[in-house]
Amino acid sequence: MKIQLREFDVLKSTNETAVAMAREGAPEGTVIVAARQDGGHGRMQRVWSSPLGGLWFTVILRPQIDPQFAAQITLLAGVAVAKAVRRLYDTESVKIKWPNDLLLDGKKICGILSELQLDENGVVDYAIVGIGVNVALSAADFPAEVAATAASLNASLHKDFTCDQVLAAIMEDFGILYDKWLLLGVDVVMKEWQKLNCTVGRHVLVKDNDQVIFAGTVTAVDEEGAIIVRNEQGIVQSFNFGEISIR
Repeated sequence: MKIQLREFDVLKSTNETAVAMAREGAPEGTVIVAARQDGGHGRMQRVWSSPLGGLWFTVILRPQIDPQFAAQITLLAGVAVAKAVRRLYDTESVKIKWPNDLLLDGKKICGILSELQLDENGVVDYAIVGIGVNVALSAADFPAEVAATAASLNASLHKDFTCDQVLAAIMEDFGILYDKWLLLGVDVVMKEWQKLNCTVGRHVLVKDNDQVIFAGTVTAVDEEGAIIVRNEQGIVQSFNFGEISIR
C-alpha cells in the first residue's frame, strides 16, 4: 500500500475529512493527519478529546472484500497499532481490548473507529479507519470524565517520541499487515490479535448504548470480528455490536 500523507493543523474530524476525500476519489493509502481536532468523536458519537500532543489520523482504504468481513479492518488496525507501539516503546504492556481500544496497563491509550461505504451494487467503495493515540499528552489534557481511565504513552513509559515518529511506526506495520490480509485472509490478523488481546478468557459485561445486555466469559472472536460469550448457565451468544467492560 502506497502512503500519501495529507497533514492539517486543525480539523473538525479526520474521519469526516477522509469521507469527503474518499467520495472525491482519493486513492487507497491516503492518510489524513490533524495536529488537533475540534470535533473528534468515538463510538456512539462520544466526544473524543483531541488536543495538541496526540496523534489523530484516518486512513482511506479500498479493499475488495465481502462487506460482512468489514469488521476485520478494525481488528487489523488494532494489531498494527499495538505491534508498532510495543516495538517503538519497547514494552509488552500494550494490549487490545475488543472491539476498538488499546490499553496500557489497563488504561486507554488508543481508540479506533472504522466506517464502510458500499456502492449502489453493494460492493465496497471505501473504508476509513480513524485512529487516535495519546502520544504526548499531559494529565491536564484529559477531560475529567476520562482522567482516571486514560493514559499517555510518553508520560507512562518515560519516553519522548513525537507524533510523527509514532505515525511512521504505525503505518509501517499497518501497510505490511494490510497487504498480507488482502493476500492471505483473516488468519494472518487473528493469529496476531489472539497474542495481543486482553479480552479472550476474561469475564465481561456486554453493553449496548451503555446498558448491560449480557454477561459471561469471552471464549473467542470469530472471523467477522464478533465476540463469542458464554454465561454461567452455558448459554452462548455472539456480539458484533456494542462494547464490553472487563471484570
